[in-house]
Amino acid sequence: MFQKRFHFILTLLICAACQATSDNSTPIPSPTSTPVPALQVFPTREPRAIVTQETPLPSPSSTPVETATSQPTILPASPLPTLNLAMMTQVAYVPSQPITIGYSVEGRAITAHRFGEGTRVLLLVGGMHGGWEANTVALMNELIAHFESHPQDVLPGISLVLIPAVNPDGLLHGRTEVGRFNANGVDLNRNWSCGWSSVAMWRNQRVNPGATAFSEPETLALAEYIRGLRPAAVLFYHSAANGVYAGDCSSEIIPSDSQALSAVLGEATGYNYGEAFSAYPVTGTAASWVDGQGIPSADVELQTWTNSEFERNLRGIMAVQRWLNGGI
Repeated sequence: MFQKRFHFILTLLICAACQATSDNSTPIPSPTSTPVPALQVFPTREPRAIVTQETPLPSPSSTPVETATSQPTILPASPLPTLNLAMMTQVAYVPSQPITIGYSVEGRAITAHRFGEGTRVLLLVGGMHGGWEANTVALMNELIAHFESHPQDVLPGISLVLIPAVNPDGLLHGRTEVGRFNANGVDLNRNWSCGWSSVAMWRNQRVNPGATAFSEPETLALAEYIRGLRPAAVLFYHSAANGVYAGDCSSEIIPSDSQALSAVLGEATGYNYGEAFSAYPVTGTAASWVDGQGIPSADVELQTWTNSEFERNLRGIMAVQRWLNGGI
């Protein structure tokens, strides 16, 4: 009996010791996952151009090279008055489902807005010179809002396509000389292949026309869109020379009706027309390239750079629609 009781007590002591050893043991730490930092997304600088034509236009470099020579030569300019931003904010209406036709150097979308179902397309383009000519963007936005709410003003047989800003990067800089150019420092209205020159002018100063014609994603995207769309006429809006200037690609033999288009628009708007732009030499312009494609085209220079001049330009667009319909 004593031996049984001894063995029982010894067993209890051994179990207690084991329990104490177990309770004092260092637990194995659970694995902890190292937090993965959130992905930072930056605007891409790689232009994305739509190149689907049988004979494609030259493709731009996928990575724009920023060098000291890529910026335009800017001479001192006199102080400029402040843009009427109140006028700009009043026309910030954008309808639903715009079409993206390409992207800027800094990855901003270039959009087109279409109204009507006719086969004769009138293409209207603003903002070639970004914030320097921001009133042309305001005009396009006002026209977009108007045709959205007044679809009857798109005549039978006609479609209207409006591109508010070909140069969305420059638009952000407002009415400054930097705002005239794209993010590569290129004047987009000197970057087209008709009459392109490595020496390009704006007023009395040299500007950067790009390394070659269509070196910029904005002009390449718009050119491809125009070649695919084959509009009946194209109008490019600028400011502020108070005139309508017909596209003229004298190196091309394809006939066009750019002079007739300019006369119709000039009569309806009251802008000057019938003479070539002569304030300073211009090369590689969009309107001349379009004229060289056999499509009537013109630069429409508003009278001021502060107002959209909506009413007179709406009259002009209505007149051009009737002209495209054979005067009906």
